[in-house]
Amino acid sequence: MLKLVVNQAVFNQTIGSKVSEWDKEKALIAPPKISLEQCSSQSTAQYKADLLNGDIGVDLTGGLGVDSYFFSKKFKDFTHNEINPNLSNVVKHNFDLLGIKNVKFTNVEAEKFELEASTDFVYLDPARRDAVNRKMVSLKDCLPNLLEIKDLILAKAKILMVKYSPMLDIKDSILLLKTVDDVLILSEKNEVKELVFILKKEPNSEPLITCVNLLSGQDAFAFHYSQESQVNLAFREPEGFLYEPNASIMKAGAFKSIAEAYQVSKIAANSHLYTSIECIFDFPGRIFKIEHVIDFDKKQIKKFLKSDKANVAVRNFPYSTEEIKKQLGLKDGGDQYIFFSENHKKKKIVLICNKIQNTLK
Repeated sequence: MLKLVVNQAVFNQTIGSKVSEWDKEKALIAPPKISLEQCSSQSTAQYKADLLNGDIGVDLTGGLGVDSYFFSKKFKDFTHNEINPNLSNVVKHNFDLLGIKNVKFTNVEAEKFELEASTDFVYLDPARRDAVNRKMVSLKDCLPNLLEIKDLILAKAKILMVKYSPMLDIKDSILLLKTVDDVLILSEKNEVKELVFILKKEPNSEPLITCVNLLSGQDAFAFHYSQESQVNLAFREPEGFLYEPNASIMKAGAFKSIAEAYQVSKIAANSHLYTSIECIFDFPGRIFKIEHVIDFDKKQIKKFLKSDKANVAVRNFPYSTEEIKKQLGLKDGGDQYIFFSENHKKKKIVLICNKIQNTLK
């Protein structure tokens, strides 16, 4: 009983930060802890739902129901399927309180769910842990195994959307799945939260990759991998402004495409840092004003430090952030941003910068 009380208290304290629309209803029942940890946030669920509409939708791995809650608003009839009947009953109770009336609740294994022939949309969030709670990232290791059931689903459904771990290899997954139409890389506060694959019936060798940094006010960045391979990248010495792409773009590997789209130059092949003389205020990532570019020399660096606090980052550099902070006697914080990297001539350099705030856009 005490465990249930504690779980409910934790749920009450945290659900508002994850799903703000649910915070107003104080009588929601807490699910098991793991369901809360693994569920989508409101921003990721809302983004996915805004891409959809139709008559019949199904969530085959319903869980806590955050995705189903937002999806249900886009369909005439929606099904929340959850193999655990106790969790399903919790979600049904919560949806009743939240005023969701168009959702049916079922408790069937995802692989055995009988889809209607006119189904518009199916959603899957495969379990990414094994029987002893180890995290799994391979497509074949997740349950249900999408490779075994995707053709059966797409024989009846127009669209299949699948959420996977940020650790998954995107290019390998596209090759395995064959009919991926779009890939969404969803970040919150510059941390990748979800990889979402949208599959349709026909094979597609060239899906659109869309990188989204939610809650940032930045535009999404979309590209194709063929485009990435064809870009002739320009390198230059860092001067003026420095750019660090957001986490979704880094995960996607859009290292050349982003440079071409925003007319910035890379400082080195493997640094994933970019520069331009004039500021590109709408660049999708962090922007810094370069104050000094100096050699990697401890005594020289200390001359430019304003205090014993700085925000240190390393990119393609032989020492870790912690090693550098120890060498220089630095603590985290302050308004200086110091990047340790190398230029396109493979010379180790230090870039001392000030951050350009988003309000300047």
